[in-house]
Amino acid sequence: MPGVQVSKSDLAHIFGVDQPTIDHWIQRGLPYIRKRLTGIPVANNERELVFDTADVINWRLSVSNLEHEW
Repeated sequence: MPGVQVSKSDLAHIFGVDQPTIDHWIQRGLPYIRKRLTGIPVANNERELVFDTADVINWRLSVSNLEHEW
């Protein structure tokens, strides 16, 4: 079941962490979606990161379980 799509700022707020922590999670494999910024010409092709809360929760649970196996 899909979750809610949220920004990095919203995701940090939901998990009670700062945005650099989210950046660290991304480096460790946190799933995200790239969406084109609204109002930006297509040729510019700038993207923002969007996160599905269900995917993030599942990822956090799997990472947590892996860390406890060591």
